[in-house]
Amino acid sequence: MSQQPAQSGAAKMSAIFDVLGSADAAGFPEGMTVAEVSRALHRDKSIVSRQLKSLLDTELIARDGSGRYMLSWRLFALAQRAGDQRITRLAAPILRRLSDTVRERSHLTVWSGDDVLTVHSESSRRSIEADDWVGHTVSPLSTASGHALLLDEDPADITALAQRIGPALSGQRIRTIVDAVVSSRSRGFTYADKSFDPDIIGIGAPIRDFRGHVVAAINISGPAYRIESNVAVLARHVTAAARGFQRNDNPH
Repeated sequence: MSQQPAQSGAAKMSAIFDVLGSADAAGFPEGMTVAEVSRALHRDKSIVSRQLKSLLDTELIARDGSGRYMLSWRLFALAQRAGDQRITRLAAPILRRLSDTVRERSHLTVWSGDDVLTVHSESSRRSIEADDWVGHTVSPLSTASGHALLLDEDPADITALAQRIGPALSGQRIRTIVDAVVSSRSRGFTYADKSFDPDIIGIGAPIRDFRGHVVAAINISGPAYRIESNVAVLARHVTAAARGFQRNDNPH
């Protein structure tokens, strides 16, 4: 009988993360005990106990008062940053292909507090095009990228955000914003018709992680006279580019 290769220390720790991360919330609502983790891993309880304590020292897992273990918020924060960095690294070729295809400037945006931050942009290489907004933030309420980032949010949460960052907005204006986001869900893309700039139109789509959560947005923007008669065609290219991010970022 051939022997199984010995796992490295990193592989053993990774297996613990997998077990804690995949624990059924109904079966383990308060985390897992040492015994439960050891059974899931088919390892000696004393060894698993030492490994859990080692991970606890790194703050990558947490333990409640009853001695049950779970993944920590620090680990989730690190994973989020890693995901953001990976999306940014994937951006250049995908956005370049999009801009070359639609001949408009393309952008990658993420949340920065309550604002939308542009982290990458590719030129259309046309003499007249939208500005390069890398490093700049804008309100999510009037842009295609902002609406794409809000696409899965509950209307009540969008309303609360609008009231917080736009206190001068009328109730009717806020309802219009919420309706615009909600109506975008069925078609899969967002459309800012001169609401940010009277001469510019934007088309956006959300980028989702492997769980289906919106983590970033991609959008194109350009002069209204070039875009408004071609929205449907351009939107297909934008949504296809967003799916390209998801295919390349899928851990499986």
